[in-house]
Amino acid sequence: MVVDRRGGRPRAEGPIPGTTPAAAGIQPGRGIGYSRLMDIPAGLLPGHFLWITDLLALLLLALAAWTAPWSKIRDGAALNVFLGSCVAVIVLWLLRGGIQRGLDVHLLGVTALCLMFDWQFALFADLLILGVTTWYGSAGGEALGVNVLITGAVPVFVTRVLLYVCQRRLPLNYFIYVFVNAFLGGALSILAAGLTAAGIQHLAGVRPATETFNNFLVIFPMLMFGEGFLNGGAMSLVVAYRPHWVATFHDRWYLQGK
Repeated sequence: MVVDRRGGRPRAEGPIPGTTPAAAGIQPGRGIGYSRLMDIPAGLLPGHFLWITDLLALLLLALAAWTAPWSKIRDGAALNVFLGSCVAVIVLWLLRGGIQRGLDVHLLGVTALCLMFDWQFALFADLLILGVTTWYGSAGGEALGVNVLITGAVPVFVTRVLLYVCQRRLPLNYFIYVFVNAFLGGALSILAAGLTAAGIQHLAGVRPATETFNNFLVIFPMLMFGEGFLNGGAMSLVVAYRPHWVATFHDRWYLQGK
């Protein structure tokens, strides 16, 4: 036990970094300030699982680096937009909330990054953001790979697939881009990321299936609306005032002749 100096009351000491919940004496679903639904601390997962996800994330980032259109950020103005967007999302991620103790969530904003800079730079942005929030928080660098997959690869994949389908199956206009690609894409992206994170934690024995399901019923309808509103609102403003910042928006497709 550790004494809280502000009130003199004893409080439970957290698990030792790098240990599993069982080794730290924490029963599944009862961690205090330790379990998260979006980015997972390293101590919750087995070491071999972390190595596998680190390798998968490294291969995906290598593919992104190989195929990225680097010419788009060579000039100072484009690079400033990219870095400024990363800073904005870092602040967003640091504004965490929770429905109950030990269950932290935050909005992602990755859909907007993917639409603005395409999937390669969205992954790089996610890696940069995770690096800052990991250093600031307690997730641990060992979990960087699995968190890149959860908060980066999954939302980027959903956003990119939805964009591909909309460009080929739906009329190309401004409202489809904002309300379907940005708003609906953001909502589906955070749902997919949350399901992935919850599934991983359930398989690792962190939380029982019933608790995970109940948490989803309470949290994710609100998160989906918030994520959709955030990405839809941001993209509507950027497309209206700075369309040249958006890599996936083309005037001749969405505006000319409409």
